[in-house]
Amino acid sequence: MTAGRPGTILFFATGVSAMVGGIASANRNVMAALKAVGEDRGCDMRALVLGEDGDAPGYRTFNGDRVGFALAMLSCLPGASLAVFDHVQLATPILALPRWMRPPVVVCAHGSEATWRMRLASARVFREADLVLANSNYTLHRMRFGLGRFRGAACPLGLPPQYAVSPAPPQALAADISLEAADGVRRPLGSRMLLLVARMDAAEREKGHREMMQAMPEIIARHPDAQLVFAGSGSDLVDLRALAAASPVAGSLFLTGRASDDLLMALYEAAFAFAMPSRQEGFGLVFLEAMNYAKPCVACRDDGAGDVVVDGETGILVSHGVEQTELVAALDRLLGDPALARQFGEAGWRRLRDHFSSTAHQVRVSGFVGPLLDRRTKGATATSFGAPLIA
Repeated sequence: MTAGRPGTILFFATGVSAMVGGIASANRNVMAALKAVGEDRGCDMRALVLGEDGDAPGYRTFNGDRVGFALAMLSCLPGASLAVFDHVQLATPILALPRWMRPPVVVCAHGSEATWRMRLASARVFREADLVLANSNYTLHRMRFGLGRFRGAACPLGLPPQYAVSPAPPQALAADISLEAADGVRRPLGSRMLLLVARMDAAEREKGHREMMQAMPEIIARHPDAQLVFAGSGSDLVDLRALAAASPVAGSLFLTGRASDDLLMALYEAAFAFAMPSRQEGFGLVFLEAMNYAKPCVACRDDGAGDVVVDGETGILVSHGVEQTELVAALDRLLGDPALARQFGEAGWRRLRDHFSSTAHQVRVSGFVGPLLDRRTKGATATSFGAPLIA
């Protein structure tokens, strides 16, 4: 056990187990890492979770009560050994405390809130933090451009703990799924199904749904058995369904809405490729989910997905502007060469196994917060941190 005064590691989170989304998924690995670091050093780990209700062992919930959450946070910060925040906006109240009253602060950065949608208060929190853990090299580089000097490092994410990496590259299974197409007719899914799993937010139409839909008439002209499935829900679902129904290839477009875990697993298993030309990914956990099923991925370069998908090795990257000719060419290349698609998918599975398992993510988190905690217990302050772990 590391020498030093036993203390408390605090984790402040928007959600962990009862919420969906990439941040909550990443938090499961962060919590596991903090617990392991604490056990190794004789520290307790406590979590305060804003967006859930029903306390669970190890954390207290606030059912969305921001005032109660902030007051509880400020009351327990003095005397703690380390405070980790899953989102910069949760950490804003620390600015009310002088540095000597608060423990070392770690803030996780995910994407838009740390780059092009960053608030002035958030910028101050990032600069005040003892360490900012960016979810990708892409996010870190954009933060350096926008913030200037701050103490940050790239800590790429991994699969959530509930998903084990397959022991061998999975083989595509024949689909036994029938869904209602956009033209209202129920049809079976075939072997050339392209899958996109993402929320559908009318305020952030940057996940690639419309671009994929616009590419499908030309794709189906070249590959008549191709199909496109959107899995996910949100405020833009009604409009997307209307656009799909008006498409000349409506019979090949399927929008499931929010999919159950069983349906989602079946869709990943049956998919020919995973295609999400999103322009708003700080990282892109869904690409890891697809890679765990050995699916080739189509994504955007100059985006967080570029940290995950290797162009020409595990999938194909298209321009950030998503020009339709380039997207059609990428999809056509995969659909026209199943052997290449399998090769990309298996390479993606190996990349997932080597770099992006839940264990790999937890090790990265531990490697950053452990030394920071040690400095605290030895009475020192953090000054600098290591380089990104994945080039």
